[in-house]
Amino acid sequence: MNLNSLRILFSLIIGLLIILCIWTYWNLNNYISSVDKVREANHTLQLTTQILSLIKDAETGHRGYQLSSDEQYLEPYYEAKNELPLKLDQLDSLSVGHADLLIKVDEFRKAIDSQLAIIEQILQEVQEKGSRLSSEELTLLSQGKANMDLVRSIAEDINILSRNEAQEEEQEEGVFKKVTPINLLVVALIAFGGVLLLFTRAVLLLEQRDKKSKNLTEALEDLKKATEQTKQVSDLLRNVLDSSRDGIMAYRSIRNAAGEIEDFQLVLANRAAFLITNRSESEILGQRLLDLFPGNKGFLYEEYSKVVESGEDFKTEIEYLLDGKYVWFKILATKFEDGFVVTFSDITEDKATGIKLANYTQELKRSNEDLEQFAYVASHDLQEPLRKIRSFGDRLLTKYRDQLDETGQNYIDRMQVAAKRMQNLIEDLLAFSRITRSSELPGMVNMKEVFEEIQEDLFDQIARTKAKLEIEGLPDVLGVKSQVQRLFQNLVSNGLKFSKKDLPPLIRVSGKIISGVEASKDFKISPRYDNYVQIKVSDNGIGFNERYKDQIFNVFQRLHGKNEFEGTGIGLAICKKIILHHGGAIRVESEEGIGSDFIVIFPLNKQVGNPEHHE
Repeated sequence: MNLNSLRILFSLIIGLLIILCIWTYWNLNNYISSVDKVREANHTLQLTTQILSLIKDAETGHRGYQLSSDEQYLEPYYEAKNELPLKLDQLDSLSVGHADLLIKVDEFRKAIDSQLAIIEQILQEVQEKGSRLSSEELTLLSQGKANMDLVRSIAEDINILSRNEAQEEEQEEGVFKKVTPINLLVVALIAFGGVLLLFTRAVLLLEQRDKKSKNLTEALEDLKKATEQTKQVSDLLRNVLDSSRDGIMAYRSIRNAAGEIEDFQLVLANRAAFLITNRSESEILGQRLLDLFPGNKGFLYEEYSKVVESGEDFKTEIEYLLDGKYVWFKILATKFEDGFVVTFSDITEDKATGIKLANYTQELKRSNEDLEQFAYVASHDLQEPLRKIRSFGDRLLTKYRDQLDETGQNYIDRMQVAAKRMQNLIEDLLAFSRITRSSELPGMVNMKEVFEEIQEDLFDQIARTKAKLEIEGLPDVLGVKSQVQRLFQNLVSNGLKFSKKDLPPLIRVSGKIISGVEASKDFKISPRYDNYVQIKVSDNGIGFNERYKDQIFNVFQRLHGKNEFEGTGIGLAICKKIILHHGGAIRVESEEGIGSDFIVIFPLNKQVGNPEHHE
């Protein structure tokens, strides 16, 4: 219940109490009036009785005096003569408002006056003629008796009227006497109930007010905290905005009467925006876009308007004339309420660097193409002289071996070995240059088939060294099969080549799927895929010092003399180039005298079980 409801209830209770009080007052007034009328009726009866008694005493007294001539008997007469007028006046006043009674009282007064007059005449006769009764006295006595009967009759009528009125008033008095306490009780109960109800409601309102006051206090505290938090957030937002190296400006739309955008007003900007535009806060806040930066007219203004109307972002890189100087800006505009927020940065230096880098990249690409072309052409051009050198060497050894001394034969043998090594080197260089120029399309490579073919190719070497290959279940990989096969054939061949003299080579090949997170930790790369296929090639060979683990993947890098172990020093470089060309990575773990583990990873294609492929 609110205060207005309490006021209405209070007014209703007061109104009801006023009505009941008026009703109770009316009942009390009627009750008092009835009591007064009963008293008046009783008083009338009493006065009538007294008057009748006085007149009777006067009558008796004058008769005693008439018989005895003793004036002592006249005292009641004189007393009645003195008191009767007063009593009659009182009776007359009690009769006011009662027409019937008033008529009887008037008749009663006349009869009393007549009776007194008769007694007065009788007394005069007695005084004049003595105690002997004369005829006049007898006549007066007869008249007095008849008048006295009239007095008694009128007195009886007055008593009857008074008693009837008293009975009627007593009946009404009884009704009012019963109703009035009930009225008082009802008034008291309603008053008490109203006061109790008002008190209860007032207490409830006070409790509600206290509760609301408490809630208001708490709300004020919350508001204060929220205000402080808002201020902190605002300060934090301002600090974040000001800490950004990009300029940030917020604009609201200025529309004409038709609701069309006619300009934008700057409402917020960060510190970088002031620095980049070379303008102070007071110079630009609240100003219009086209007034501040006229260069936005046309293309940029139209795009900003599209952002506001469509809600689609706009981004571009544009050369802008700012204060008489051309500057490159990278711009991103996003809708915000009925306006937009634009983030921009000065990329003039980046543009210049990008142009230089593009030129360098183009030159490097051209240079690499030239080098690859040169290596390819040179490799082919060098093949023919080498074939002739080896062919003529073979002829010399075949036809003229007996004519040559031991030194000559040794020279020709060394020449043939060098020519063969040169041919292998040219073939490896040719293979190295062909990796990125392969026309073969990548596909799913069955690793089981790859290692079966590798074992066939290396059958003689495996048999000669009594080597053993243990190959566990390997996942398929996505790649160019010939290159994948060459990669692992080089690794297996290395395990066979760099084996211990007294121990047959043991080469274990195993594979598993790892996550991009694991790949990033193990290979120190930024993963571009969710999962990778990892394949490890382990051997029990001579191993090497791990300080050379990065050098061994360089072209022509050898850790042993060419007379100690054959090879060109390009095999591992080819492996690295192949795996990088496939988007993977390679690393090695080794310990001298124990062996080496070459570990490669290929991106896992989604067809193998990866639900998403991120690049």
